[in-house]
Amino acid sequence: MQIGFRQRAIVTIYLLLLTLLSSRPYRYSLYDMDMMGYIGNAVAISGASIRQIHDTSYQALEAEVPSSPKEHLLGRDKAGPTSQWDSRQDRAVNADHFAEYLPCFAIRPIFNELVYLLHYKLGVGLVRATIVISVFSYWLIGMLVFLWVCRYATVERAALGSLLLMLSPPILDLARFNTPDALACLVSLAGLYLIFERGRMFWGLTLLLVSVYVRTDNAILAVAVFAYCSVISSQLEKTKAAVLAVLAVASVFLINHFAGDYGLRLLYYRSFVAIPLAPGELVPNFGLADYLTAFRTAISQTMNGYLPLFLFMGVVGICAQRHRTSRSIAAVTTFYLIFHFLLFPSGQERFWGVFYIGCAMILMIAAWHRDAPPSGPAPAVGGAQLPVEAN
Repeated sequence: MQIGFRQRAIVTIYLLLLTLLSSRPYRYSLYDMDMMGYIGNAVAISGASIRQIHDTSYQALEAEVPSSPKEHLLGRDKAGPTSQWDSRQDRAVNADHFAEYLPCFAIRPIFNELVYLLHYKLGVGLVRATIVISVFSYWLIGMLVFLWVCRYATVERAALGSLLLMLSPPILDLARFNTPDALACLVSLAGLYLIFERGRMFWGLTLLLVSVYVRTDNAILAVAVFAYCSVISSQLEKTKAAVLAVLAVASVFLINHFAGDYGLRLLYYRSFVAIPLAPGELVPNFGLADYLTAFRTAISQTMNGYLPLFLFMGVVGICAQRHRTSRSIAAVTTFYLIFHFLLFPSGQERFWGVFYIGCAMILMIAAWHRDAPPSGPAPAVGGAQLPVEAN
């Protein structure tokens, strides 16, 4: 049976629109300060000295970052808290203090390695490499969402729903951050798709373990999936689930150890209190009162963001249709959201990509899975068919 011209045209249009959409964050990156830590670690992988790491990183900043964000990264605009711009000015001239920040970002080994490979093996600029990884991860997320929705809806509806999701500000912003967040979301989402949608346990569980090396806090999601698959869905033996959970948690400690990470107390201090000049020389003071203050601030930021909207979408979807896949996604992503927030109370929405996409998927499954066409061939993308039959 031949693939219809209409379906091919819709897939082609979706690919073009997704690519066009991806071009905007590629051109207008956020150039956040964390980027300097990641490119510094990429230079360090090459075996450079502390002075070379510093000079190479800031030469890349001077050459590749537009003037306005450059002034902000160098602390010259004196925007934000005093400790923030003071630290940025100091790191721009003090190679040792800049090096003391590198362990804070060495805990994302896969992202750092990719920046290193793109720059030193393929000749991509250091700053541009961080942009390429985030934007390409965003593009692949768009493809994965489209393929997933095609299992429950017609190609037309899948394209429309996927495009609207990828257009939403918190998902589009994933591509604008020069951080591992978009890549972490992609790897995690692919793992959930393989486990809960395709039943490919080995590859799905492997991706979840790999995601820990993209962002260590993905261990929370991995443990949630292992527990769900062993206790609720019985897809995994309890003994194997326990071993995998231990492996995920042990990976976090292993990464932190070899990265030379300073620990949670310093992370809390520099995230919620002040930015130190020399983190390696500081004994941070962060207590329960500081945590509660950060928690209240994060709650306020979150309620004024997109979390309530996506949460509403997920609740409506679950109430309308408690599909097997929807229940699985809802359980593990909600666990991830709650425990991540308790562990690190921040209102930054770049951490919630997998939860937001999960809520949107739940709503689309509820809306369209009954109307999916009967089994049959689906439009092909790159030689692979897009399954459109209902589960």
